[in-house]
Amino acid sequence: MSDEIFQKIRAEVFPVARTVGISCGAEPLTNPHFTKHLQALFESGVPYRQMVTNGTLLTEELIGSILEYPPTSLFISIDGANRETHGSIRDGADLDMIMAMIEKLVARRGKRTFPMIGFSTTLQKHNISQLSDIVRLAGKAGALSVGAVPLVPYEGLNTLDLVVDLNTLEASEEISRARLIAQKLGVEFHLSSEISDRESAHPCPYLQDTLFIDPDGSIFPCPYWNTEHPLGNISEGFHKVWTGGEYKRLRNGNFSTPDNCLQCPETTSRTVEVLKAKQ
Repeated sequence: MSDEIFQKIRAEVFPVARTVGISCGAEPLTNPHFTKHLQALFESGVPYRQMVTNGTLLTEELIGSILEYPPTSLFISIDGANRETHGSIRDGADLDMIMAMIEKLVARRGKRTFPMIGFSTTLQKHNISQLSDIVRLAGKAGALSVGAVPLVPYEGLNTLDLVVDLNTLEASEEISRARLIAQKLGVEFHLSSEISDRESAHPCPYLQDTLFIDPDGSIFPCPYWNTEHPLGNISEGFHKVWTGGEYKRLRNGNFSTPDNCLQCPETTSRTVEVLKAKQ
């Protein structure tokens, strides 16, 4: 994300935001402006400031920036309890190295509260059996929480057969074990994005209070949205897009192609692929 686009977001979105996250579905540490943007978020007055990283690019210098301008929460993507599983899911990422950098961050943070550390785990068939061990790993690392998010099968990635059926005996027993271990360790366990009991995609909570902005400034209503069809761009002005015709149409439940709403993972139990981006 360019500094110009970030400053536009800073000026128009931060003042009305309760929570701002850097970032969703992308790695913030690849941004050469990362420290400058983190400082701006820290100084913005936004009550809840979140950061998500896979941890592979963490360095002593970046740890220093994170501690100087701390987000309230730092979530690290951990998809396996051992090096082999995490590496196979995370394209060869070195779990041992990531854990060593987390240990350094926690040690340098000392008795300060922020950033609070959490693990984020994408549940799939390859790692469901390791969920309890991931919770143990979180406790050992000083993380306060583990958020488990069921895999969303995006079109073109051939991941539909990796989706975990949370209603199976194996999955429910492992989740129960993970909850119990988390309770014993004093770690909060959250099963995020649980299958909704809503019968339709509307009313959708995302449409009322959440938005996602791509590095080019494109605005989307939810993390599942087809990125080929943004609702607008921050360059048009945030308020204009947020109150514009496309948002009004969606909030009224007038869905049409190519809206993702009718194939939303929240209402289809993740049994169909979601068209996220043009392949």
